[in-house]
Amino acid sequence: MLSFLRRKNAEDSPPLKKRVQDMKCRKINFVDDDFTGLCSNMKTDCKALLKLKPVNYYAIKNSYIMGMLYSSEDFSENYIQLLHFEGEKQTGKSDIFPVDTETAVKVLAKVGIMIDLKKIQEEKQDNK
Repeated sequence: MLSFLRRKNAEDSPPLKKRVQDMKCRKINFVDDDFTGLCSNMKTDCKALLKLKPVNYYAIKNSYIMGMLYSSEDFSENYIQLLHFEGEKQTGKSDIFPVDTETAVKVLAKVGIMIDLKKIQEEKQDNK
């Protein structure tokens, strides 16, 4: 009768924050460009990340967006959380957004991290 008052078991479905902690995290800095607009665009389409320009942290320390890209080993599951920094202080934090594999690989390629998905998928097949 009062089933809506019952707590869900922690084992039922792990919260997203806990799941991403087990994934590999890569931090990518981007040129500051309308943080709130970016966050609202990410709710509808993760390809909004591709419009951002990566930047070296030391080039513009005063204002930038940091993307924390979480990926599973085979890149089948990817998430990103965006943080906004001004004057070395965090001034904004987004939700954790899902990112498709293609977009995650393209974002990493922008900063020089080349991912060979075919090789990863072949290795996964060989291990089965």
